[in-house]
Amino acid sequence: MKIININNKILIKNNYLYLKNKYYCFIKIPNFIKIKFINNFLFINSIYYNKSIEITFEKIIKNLLLGINNFWYIEILISGIGYKIYLEKNKIFLNLGFTKAKNFIIPNYINIELKKEKIILKSVFKDKLGEFSFKILKSKKFDPYKKKGIFIENKVILKKSSKKKQ
Repeated sequence: MKIININNKILIKNNYLYLKNKYYCFIKIPNFIKIKFINNFLFINSIYYNKSIEITFEKIIKNLLLGINNFWYIEILISGIGYKIYLEKNKIFLNLGFTKAKNFIIPNYINIELKKEKIILKSVFKDKLGEFSFKILKSKKFDPYKKKGIFIENKVILKKSSKKKQ
């Protein structure tokens, strides 16, 4: 049994857990997990004797609790000649050099801000945000010799030196 202290508004209805504070989110409760909410405490118990299921669901709820107070965000940098990004309604278009423009449909739970060479992704859901950012990163492989491509801003990436004959 896992216990989580919650100071937010919560509602459990039809196998869904609804959370609300500054932002709003919900998650489907699996059939093999029982949840009780008593006096600002959320009790998580699994039907099976497998604790890993409880721990995983607890981590997901804790990430959601942090996400509804402050959005999770990932900053993606795009560097290279001829690389352009632009938004149209719920699609993001990436012109990456001479290749055909790649477009991605933006899910409704992700907010996007565009700056000159930066994409800022914000969401309540940490796991879904990571999956969407990985799709964007996968569209153009980063070149460590030229330091061009698409990469996450906070990651430390070293520029490799090329071997030259003397």
